This record gives sequence, C-alpha cells and structure tokens, in this order.
Amino acid sequence: LAAKYGIVIVNPILERDEYKDDVIWNAAVVISQTGNVMGKSRKNHIPRVGDFNESTYYMESTLGHPVFETSFGRIGINICFGRHHPQNWMMFALNGAEIIFNPSATIGDLSEPLWGIEARNAAIANHCFTVAINRVGTEIFPNEFTSGDGLPAHHDFGHFYGSSYIAAPDGSRTPALSRTKDGVLIAEMDLNLCRQVKDAWGFRVSAEGYSFY
Repeated sequence: LAAKYGIVIVNPILERDEYKDDVIWNAAVVISQTGNVMGKSRKNHIPRVGDFNESTYYMESTLGHPVFETSFGRIGINICFGRHHPQNWMMFALNGAEIIFNPSATIGDLSEPLWGIEARNAAIANHCFTVAINRVGTEIFPNEFTSGDGLPAHHDFGHFYGSSYIAAPDGSRTPALSRTKDGVLIAEMDLNLCRQVKDAWGFRVSAEGYSFY
C-alpha cells in the first residue's frame, strides 16, 4: 500500500521477539513510500491501570526514542500511554522529530478529559507537530474477564472514544474526528513552523542548559 500510493505508513503491531526469549512488545513499524521497512518504535511506558494492566504481557521498550527520516519529514512514534509522560515527547523532539504520532487505544472517564490537552501541549512545549490518534467503538468479547481490580467480570473494556486530531507548534489544532465513528483526517503541515516557533519564542537551549534537568 505504501509503495502503491506513495505514502508513509505507521503501523502499530504486537511484536514477538524471537531473539529475546519471545518477549512481546507493543510496537509500531514505519514503512517508507517505496514499501521498505524503515524501522520500528516500541512502547516506552506500560500502564498498570484497571483492564490495561499491560505489564502482565508487554515489556518496556529497549529502543529509546527513535526518529525516522521520511520523505515527508522526521517522525517519532510515542505509543499510547507514553503521551502521559512529558519527557517522552521531549526526547523524540530532542532527537529531531518534526511530527510525533501518538497511536492509542484509550477509553473513558480517566483519560478523555486530558485527551484534547496532552498532545496539543506537547506540540507547544516541543515546537513540533503532534498527531493524537485513538481507536473508536466498543469491542465485545464472548467470555467475561476481570482485571484484579475488584470490579465485576465484564465483556468489554469500555468505549474507545476516537476524537483523533493534529496539533501544531503554535498551539493551533484541527477539529477532532468523531467519538463514535471511524474517520479520516487530512491536513497539511508546514514543517517550517517548527523553526519559526523556536525563533519567535527563543526556545533553543544549549547542550549545557539541559544539565539543569
């Protein structure tokens, strides 16, 4: 598909690592517009919250914060729960990312009030574009399950609220997609804005300056 349509694809996958005792990673593969695999990014922060107690099957990434030089710009992939960690966004930006994608599968009450804020704030703080992507709908499982949190057994995780959007380094953003239906978001990103925002605000910090942190 990437080669056929001349696009770059960020494809989330479940990766089983046969070279490391069959460890399972929550990962995303980057496929270039020529159809070649450019590399992969793995989830850096594993949630331990309710049904999303992923530490029982995923491990934290060992790849750090890779950035991929594509034909359309330098991209990083901050997978799902990583959006709650400001340092995660920062490291992708420090490694040169102009666009940071945040592919997610997230639900309801705890995270939705933050959804429209976190990626937008990250775009401003790190003078880059961010793409907040969320699954939409409710998946019903045939068998009940529990998560060791004391709640009754249930057949679903809850509603994945979609609402995907793109934020720019100047704080502007697109309208969100639907909470309830699949959708496609098409937007133009002028990557010059990353540099222009740095210049306007004097955001650059010397290498020595980072030692403060």
